[in-house]
Amino acid sequence: MRGLRQVLGAGLAASVGFSAFAAALPKDGIPANLSNKLRADLLSVVANAEPGELIPVSIVMKDRATPEDLAFSGLIADKNARRRAVMDVLKGVARRSQAGVLSTLIEGQGRGEVGREYIHALWITNVIGARVTPGMALKLAAREDVDYLNWDRALPLEDVLPYEVSENQAQPLAVECGVDRMSAPRVWNELGITGRNAVIAVIDTGCCIDHPDLRNQIWTNPGEIANNDIDDDGNGYVDDVHGWSFDGNGSSENISDNFGHGTHVSGTVGGDGANGTQTGMAPDVQIMTTKFWNSFSGELSVWLCHQYALENGAHATTASLGWPHSVNPDRRTWREVVENSIQSGVIVIYAAGNEGCGNPPDNVRTPGDVPDVITVGATDCNDRIASFSSCGPVTWENIDPWRDCPHPPGCIKPTISAPGVDTTSCRHSPCNGYTNLSGTSMATPHVAGAVALILEAAPGLAHFEIKAILEQTAVDLGSPGNDNTFGYGRVDAYEAVVAAGGSEPQPGACCFDDGSCADLLLLECVNAGGNWNFGTECGTHSCPQPGACCVDDARCEIVLERDCNGSFAGEGTTCRGQCPCDKVKKFRAVCKDNRDIKVVVKFRDNSFDGQTITVMIDAQSFNLGVLDGKAKLFAGPFSGGNHTVALTRPACGLTTTVTCP
Repeated sequence: MRGLRQVLGAGLAASVGFSAFAAALPKDGIPANLSNKLRADLLSVVANAEPGELIPVSIVMKDRATPEDLAFSGLIADKNARRRAVMDVLKGVARRSQAGVLSTLIEGQGRGEVGREYIHALWITNVIGARVTPGMALKLAAREDVDYLNWDRALPLEDVLPYEVSENQAQPLAVECGVDRMSAPRVWNELGITGRNAVIAVIDTGCCIDHPDLRNQIWTNPGEIANNDIDDDGNGYVDDVHGWSFDGNGSSENISDNFGHGTHVSGTVGGDGANGTQTGMAPDVQIMTTKFWNSFSGELSVWLCHQYALENGAHATTASLGWPHSVNPDRRTWREVVENSIQSGVIVIYAAGNEGCGNPPDNVRTPGDVPDVITVGATDCNDRIASFSSCGPVTWENIDPWRDCPHPPGCIKPTISAPGVDTTSCRHSPCNGYTNLSGTSMATPHVAGAVALILEAAPGLAHFEIKAILEQTAVDLGSPGNDNTFGYGRVDAYEAVVAAGGSEPQPGACCFDDGSCADLLLLECVNAGGNWNFGTECGTHSCPQPGACCVDDARCEIVLERDCNGSFAGEGTTCRGQCPCDKVKKFRAVCKDNRDIKVVVKFRDNSFDGQTITVMIDAQSFNLGVLDGKAKLFAGPFSGGNHTVALTRPACGLTTTVTCP
């Protein structure tokens, strides 16, 4: 890019004494205190690289904005003011902490230790991207202001984009079947809403912006004059008239699509049917094109796309991509990027992935696995789940600083579902006509288009409000309620727009965690912490009632079944006598004169009959059958002295000490 990054390079070009540490690896190997700061296989890459080899890395700074730093933004009603306030905080953190690392990198460029292409200094989270030698990687890792370095691994696009070419190729259609299934035509025809003034940033392989179905929906930067080689709006990007390309050689205004995926996705968001088939959910939306690396991609290029979208006014981002857990993505940075975007008011939508259901909790790709992201699974046009659609749950139990969604049970994903099988949309080569693709890549832009329709009806809504509307108005599929296959169900654009205020809003039954009900409008219900039910009233709708949930053998809590992370006893039940340990009446152990230990376990009823319990005597384990409400153990002989006897199954914390003569 011409602009900010070039200024940084020019301003710090003078060299100072450059440490030999950066020129080559230490002869005795990489010190342990540095190896811990090389993540995602970077330690192995550095150890095996040639001395002058340039390795793409993301340098993650220690000083980063926290959710607490940005919490104030939720109190700012004006969306533009909220966005500016969040950006000011994020840019301030980067500005005060990156100078030392940038100086080191620019000095390294002069000595061949850092790639001469642009150094990417991000602020959406506090990260700097560069290509560095192994020695420079260690020099950076040794800095106190650097948290860690991550290998910005380049993957073939086929590994990042969850899609496949359909065997059934495009046939002439009046309206693409997924668009019709999601009731978008009802929104256009009955409500007169087509996505006007909504700006959706498509993070993908670019776009054929001259396609007849897309040319009228391409976003134009109002502050930029085309082809004058000047950064007219001062945003750091020269001639970014319709978006920007964060390609492997820095950046450019060339957002053309050499791959086809981005054009297809854009057509599902906003194709207007000019060439014969109505492919788009929102035919009057504005599509901002943000292009990540075209032939292969690192994570950093997608983060840059998010940053561009945030700074240049996109209302939502949609990304039909994701990093499988098997390639060790930088999940912490991903979560910071998308959560910072959400905190600014941007709606963030991602594909779940095409890994199916076979490897929980690692089926859903990053960052679709971030709890707050609107993550999209794929159905066909008959509301059947696609066999490839990634299932939840997801977990973050080992990722600092959150350590949430412990598995089991984990957090439910996807959020919602949309059609993504044999989807007809715009073709990039030649740049006209249509082609059919399948994947959660194709489902995701259906949801983005639905979001554009909602935003025309209610432009003041931000991420969490949009997410709640999509969830509460979805057509429930699969298991009742939210599940790890369909999420809340398949999006219904018409009901979502109506709920957002696209016509005269109607109250619905709002169910609360205590089982009570109130007739409220959707956003009133969500803001009050309830669960909204479209088209119902409290007089005829039965809200779920809380009941006893045995979290483990000994602990019970009263919650709704959906919130029970254990065994649910049923609606309306109490904790009294529900959990296994409540049924233990007596636990007693004695050591006889012959040094045999006798253990007796008695239960309050016969509910344990036929089950096996476990008793530990010191380190020895004994399994006992239960009959007529009791179990007995005779074991020994044991040595003289004290012995610990414990009931370990059920795990009730019952322990006693016996003394043998």
